[in-house]
Amino acid sequence: MSAHSTRRIGAAICLAVLSLAGASARADGFKADDPGAFFPGQVDLTRSSGMGGAHSAIATGNDALLVNPAGLSQTRRYHFQFDGGFDSRSNGRVYSLSVVDSSSISAGSGLLFQNWASGVSPDGRASGWLGGVGYSYYTGNFFFGGMTKYLRFNGSYGEIRQFVQDAGMLVRTGDFAWSAVMQNLSTSAVPLFPLNSTIGVAWGSDTDWHLAVDYKTDLSDLDHWKHRLNSGIEIIIDRAWVLRGGYSWDITHSIGAWSLGTSIVTEKLGLHAAWRRRLQGPLDQFFEFGLTFYLE
Repeated sequence: MSAHSTRRIGAAICLAVLSLAGASARADGFKADDPGAFFPGQVDLTRSSGMGGAHSAIATGNDALLVNPAGLSQTRRYHFQFDGGFDSRSNGRVYSLSVVDSSSISAGSGLLFQNWASGVSPDGRASGWLGGVGYSYYTGNFFFGGMTKYLRFNGSYGEIRQFVQDAGMLVRTGDFAWSAVMQNLSTSAVPLFPLNSTIGVAWGSDTDWHLAVDYKTDLSDLDHWKHRLNSGIEIIIDRAWVLRGGYSWDITHSIGAWSLGTSIVTEKLGLHAAWRRRLQGPLDQFFEFGLTFYLE
């Protein structure tokens, strides 16, 4: 695939995503913390979104910063990525800037900045930003990592200014991998960023295909258990074109969402797009696109 063709296809994908997002936008009183909401704690970077959020056991590069920091040291690359997303029902938006250096032999690190705004009702609007630094190392088939984040958000619950911590591990044996992650560890409860855990399994290789399943739990209120099951698949064609699909089931609220995604990857550039749609209740769609520069 020529560089000229790649640029034309990538531009078409981005324009299509933005056009669909603008055409479907509406504001009907949606709150940022409503059950099934995609904002602000339910959306990852574009690759993970395309797989329905099932990503903790295959996370590599920039997506690992939000899913499982242990995956930062899986690949030998240095890259910068921009991700932008739009929620049609809440008129919400997010953009992310991240850089990851995993070019050393046994360690990886990364920086992330995100800006959010979501929810359209006066008592349900949430807006703010987070910044974080991730780090990872591996020995043999075992990968370990952490992500230290600073949150600064405003909403109906007041203002958040707090540090939280993520910790994860990942184990790979041939084409099989499993993971365990704890996110938002803190000395006090953080609205919209509750303490949660993830256990994931995955099969496949980074040059052919992946099949992944994640089980996520919200541990902020053990008397009212909240959990979610995510599943996803990606197919890699000639190491240049990737097709993705996924399904997420919010077990607690009986809300499902399906996802579609794609990427075009060259030696120096990656173009990504994802679309998630909620299946129960009023129409709720989330569009996301990403651009990666491989700098090494």
